[in-house]
Amino acid sequence: MPDRDLVAGVVQLANLLTRKLAPVFERSNVTPQQWAVLSVLAAASGPMTLAAVAREMLVSKQNMTGMIARLEQLGLAERGGDPHDLRSSRLALTRRGRAVVEKLRPAYEEWLASLGGALSQRDLQSLARNVNRLIEALESTEE
Repeated sequence: MPDRDLVAGVVQLANLLTRKLAPVFERSNVTPQQWAVLSVLAAASGPMTLAAVAREMLVSKQNMTGMIARLEQLGLAERGGDPHDLRSSRLALTRRGRAVVEKLRPAYEEWLASLGGALSQRDLQSLARNVNRLIEALESTEE
């Protein structure tokens, strides 16, 4: 198999990871993209603005709007007012959303551990560090 161009390879990897990860969440009716949002909200110390979630996810606010609406429909996230900015709202997990994250996290972590068949845990950790460094480098060139 020929070496892939870096960008094409990363896009293909993202698509493949999303496709392979989907079955882990499907019983809870959550997509891998929604899981990413739920994880960001679960890790936050309190409610977050839509802009803050979008920044964390590296997507536009417009992309987040539909995803948040779906999470609200599922009863997993809710919007509340922002006491500092009446034009803005803050997002948080509902009690049900937190329960779904707690239920899915072990299956997700087990799935991640299963990736070790192709690469060692050390290689996977190195890959994650390098991906984070590349993201940081690309973000710093945006401004």
